[in-house]
Amino acid sequence: MNPTFKTGDQVLVLWGLAEVRGTIVEVYGAHARPHVVVELTPELSGEIVAEVTTVSLPADAVRLVTVAA
Repeated sequence: MNPTFKTGDQVLVLWGLAEVRGTIVEVYGAHARPHVVVELTPELSGEIVAEVTTVSLPADAVRLVTVAA
């Protein structure tokens, strides 16, 4: 079951062969098929992305960042 995302959540996005961390800036779409707009920055992505950019993805294509125990 997918979590319910909200603006400000940090998520992991598959980016080529790596995963990058980004921040959700918008959630939209039908309840059955939600999409998210994720802002990727060099600071959060480990400089895998060279400049700030946004991507729109189905919500099931991203994973919520969780705190390790």
